Amino acid sequence: MLAVMAIFTAPAVGQASASTPAAYPVTPYTLKYGESVLTGSITWYNRSVYISGSVKARSTGKQARFRGESAYCYSPLETRTASVNTTRPFGFSLNCDYPGGYTYVYVALWDVNGNFLLGTTCTRQGC
Repeated sequence: MLAVMAIFTAPAVGQASASTPAAYPVTPYTLKYGESVLTGSITWYNRSVYISGSVKARSTGKQARFRGESAYCYSPLETRTASVNTTRPFGFSLNCDYPGGYTYVYVALWDVNGNFLLGTTCTRQGC
């Protein structure tokens, strides 16, 4: 009888427990300009975002630019640069010490001469 009761009370293998945190939203992004590509993802936490990816440069050097924003936080500009014919991986956090963190992350691709090429605005729902 005890063995039968154990079947109904034991959690199934692989079943999440009540203390397992919910997965954080992840928003992928991709900006293509000719053969140059800025691609990666943004993981949204309660008081920060983690931005990872890579910038691939072809004809001229390229610069990836990121900025987080909400009603209570405005991040400094973060840049990652790839020289001609290279790909530079990156990963960094933008912190917003306010509940809810950032509402938007602006993602942009520039050339190293200061010319804007492409940009997008990302949220927890997508870019």
